[in-house]
Amino acid sequence: MGAYSYFLKGGVFANAETANLLILALNIAECDVDGAVAVLIPISAFFIGTFFSQMFIEKLGRLWIPILLGSEIVLLLLLSLLPSDTSYTVYHVVIAIISSMQFNSFREARGVAMSTLFCTAHLRGFGSAMYTAFANGDRSAMKRSLYHGGLILTFVTGGILCALSSTILGTHTIALSSLPLLFVLQEVLRKEK
Repeated sequence: MGAYSYFLKGGVFANAETANLLILALNIAECDVDGAVAVLIPISAFFIGTFFSQMFIEKLGRLWIPILLGSEIVLLLLLSLLPSDTSYTVYHVVIAIISSMQFNSFREARGVAMSTLFCTAHLRGFGSAMYTAFANGDRSAMKRSLYHGGLILTFVTGGILCALSSTILGTHTIALSSLPLLFVLQEVLRKEK
């Protein structure tokens, strides 16, 4: 989603607010009011999404996960159907809300802290766990390093696929983001049974 919003929708990382905060700072330093407002919108949407997802987590518990995944799939498919001249702001807001809810709801996998939105922590975790694995012969650290490495590889692969598919699908490329979510939703529902 970040590659999509940056590559096809105005050079804004609608899912990575650290990058947007840096872009905001640069726009403020350059007195670019329009640029500053453009990134304040996804930053605000991310905050709002986090606020509401926390409320849903507390009120709905485990039921929240399939609702979130289903909602993300529907929203991504709806974005893919919008006319190509739709304001970038619509995409930025929806992607920021989806991303914030996902980030707030999925914090770990198999006991390893994770993020589906950005990779800085995964680079740190990959290097740290890899050192521990080799220096101490720690098999659990090797397993953690492989999880972090796999998440990095998945993230980079998604960006590459977005760039390549956008030349064919254009703005409809965002629909492809729903495919892994469909798989995760199916797995969540299977495990709930």
